[in-house]
Amino acid sequence: MTVRRAHIGDIDAIAEVDHLAGIDEERTRFIRKSLEKESVYVAIEEDRINGYCIFDHSFFSRGFISLLIVHPEHRRRGIGLELVRFVESLCESERLFTSTNQSNKPMQSLLRKMGYKRSGVVDDLDPGDPEVFFSKKVK
Repeated sequence: MTVRRAHIGDIDAIAEVDHLAGIDEERTRFIRKSLEKESVYVAIEEDRINGYCIFDHSFFSRGFISLLIVHPEHRRRGIGLELVRFVESLCESERLFTSTNQSNKPMQSLLRKMGYKRSGVVDDLDPGDPEVFFSKKVK
């Protein structure tokens, strides 16, 4: 598996990984903006993008993974882990943050496995499904 920075030409392959990218205009705009800012990273296996993440330092000047998506057919094979490890190596702040919905147990499990600790909760982002924040000291 290879992880690299994505480029605008990857947008269609990213949309194949992320079912919301094809149907949610706001998600598509967010991905495109992130590609323009060079903050998207893709995981490639056998010449195919099977996962991606969006990472930058916009969260109070700290590293933040705002989105981590692995194609459903390729989950539980270490793709998410490799993407997180890759951006950990790029993180310029002492701590790296991310968040996920309370209902997303697989993501929470991955984060705990990688040494991330729960940092807090925001209730009003997705009604009925609080956003749980995690962080890890990476420097």
